[in-house]
Amino acid sequence: MREMLEGRLEWERTPEGIVVSIPVRRGPSTAGYALLVIVWLTIASVHYWHLLSGNHVDSSQYTLELMAVAIYVFGFFFFLGWLAWTVTGETVVILDRNELKIQKLVLGIEVATQTHRNSDIRNIRFVRPKQFWALRADTDPSTSKIQFVTTHGFHTFAKGIGETEAIALIERMMEVYPFPRSGERYYNAVVR
Repeated sequence: MREMLEGRLEWERTPEGIVVSIPVRRGPSTAGYALLVIVWLTIASVHYWHLLSGNHVDSSQYTLELMAVAIYVFGFFFFLGWLAWTVTGETVVILDRNELKIQKLVLGIEVATQTHRNSDIRNIRFVRPKQFWALRADTDPSTSKIQFVTTHGFHTFAKGIGETEAIALIERMMEVYPFPRSGERYYNAVVR
């Protein structure tokens, strides 16, 4: 049975380690963006329906119309993917004594997985959010993340995680496996 860890994070202890669920952070503009795109899709659908149902005497114009429809269809499916990720997306961290597995799920379906041996991981730390490009006094919470180093370079997960959530997660991870140079105690692991 999963319990609340901190903020949005849910976790449960398994016989071998822990499982942590990190839902996608929805920004304040998500609803506005979704509404804007739905209005755009409705207007474009009506426009393209009227455009394609008419007479097609000029074949070059019809070819351009088909290209516009193809771009519209691509945009529609991109929007559906974004909406599915925003509403149902989550990152699941599965940690046992031997490996760390990071899964990204959309609609409960695994779409990406990273697996790392624990002995290869070091320097797990929270990376603070960056400033908005347009607003100098505010930060973009979607840019925060947890980062670690392996023999193959830097890896990140949990984008949009809060600082208290990240510290709680890293502490639970350190209980399962003592990753070298990781956590708040090591080398100012909370990057400023």
